[in-house]
Amino acid sequence: MLAELVTSKSNQREIAEKLGLTPQAISEHFKDLIAEGYVRQLQKGYYEVTEKGLSWLIRNIFDLHLFSEHILRKIYSSSVIAIAVGDVEKGEEVEFWFERGLVYCRKSENSNSVALTSARDGEEVLIKPKEFKPPEKKKVSVFKVPDVCEGGSRAVNLKRLKEVTKNTDLVVSLGVEALVACKKAGITPVFFGAKEVCVEAVHHGCKVVAVCTESLVDDLLRRLLEEDIPFEVIS
Repeated sequence: MLAELVTSKSNQREIAEKLGLTPQAISEHFKDLIAEGYVRQLQKGYYEVTEKGLSWLIRNIFDLHLFSEHILRKIYSSSVIAIAVGDVEKGEEVEFWFERGLVYCRKSENSNSVALTSARDGEEVLIKPKEFKPPEKKKVSVFKVPDVCEGGSRAVNLKRLKEVTKNTDLVVSLGVEALVACKKAGITPVFFGAKEVCVEAVHHGCKVVAVCTESLVDDLLRRLLEEDIPFEVIS
C-alpha cells in the first residue's frame, strides 16, 4: 500500500479497487499506518507517505531485492538457458559466460558447465553450471542534459555524448530533452520504462549509459542507490 501511494498518488477508493479490498478494510489499514507514523492524512480519502514510511519502504525493497538475487542464484546454480556459439551436443562439457546481459556457451576445454540439451549455433541451450556467480554490476554513467528552459538538447555537446555512449551495452534516455539529444547524436536509446530497464540491465551485467534530463537526475540516482548500483555523473 505504501508503494501504491508513492508511485501513483491514488486515493483511498482507487487503492481499494486496485487491491481488490473493501473501502472499509483499506480505511482500517490506513488507521494503523497513521498510528505507526508511516502515513499522514492530507484530506478525507487522500494520504501521503511520511519520511519514516519512505525509509521503511526503501529498506524493505532493498531486502526484497537481495532475497530475489539469492533465489536467482539458487535457480541458476541448477540450470541456465544460454545461447550456443557453435553446435553443442547434450552431455558435452561447455564454457559459459556473460555478454551484454545474456549468457552464451560453447564447447571448450576450459569448461565450467555441462550441456543438458543439444543446440545448433545461435539456438538456446540448457546448461548446468558447476558453479554460478551472478554477473558483476557495472557502473552506470549518467549523462546530464539541461532542462528545456536551460537550452535542452541545444546545449548538449553532441560529440561528447557520442564518445560517452560509444562502447556501452545499452543507452537509456529519461526526459524528452535527453531523448532529442540522443537522436541528434545518432543514438537510439530505450525511452519508455528507461529507469526500470537501466536497473534490470545492470543486474544482468550490462554497461549502461543513462542520458538524463537535469530535473530527473535526482530521482534516477535515488533509485540506483536503493539498488546498490555504482554510478558516475557526467555533466
